[in-house]
Amino acid sequence: MKKNELVHYHALLREISTDFADRGIVTRDDFDEYRRLDVSPVALRASRDDHEEAVLLLAEVLSRAAERSTDEATPGTESSADERPVPSW
Repeated sequence: MKKNELVHYHALLREISTDFADRGIVTRDDFDEYRRLDVSPVALRASRDDHEEAVLLLAEVLSRAAERSTDEATPGTESSADERPVPSW
């Protein structure tokens, strides 16, 4: 993957991270290791490898959080009105 694609993907994962935090699915502590990397999506001078590491780490954190959230969901409950619909793709 090219660096500009990784930067874009990094930015998208950060948006998902913000959404997960707003929903209470993740906490600030979940991102400690990511913050230690000290690479943000707007760090355009960071190397491709730095962005790749950040993307992989964010994807792992969000994946674990989504899995935890799914495991904690009670079957048969209706979603609240403020929840966003899950995309079909």
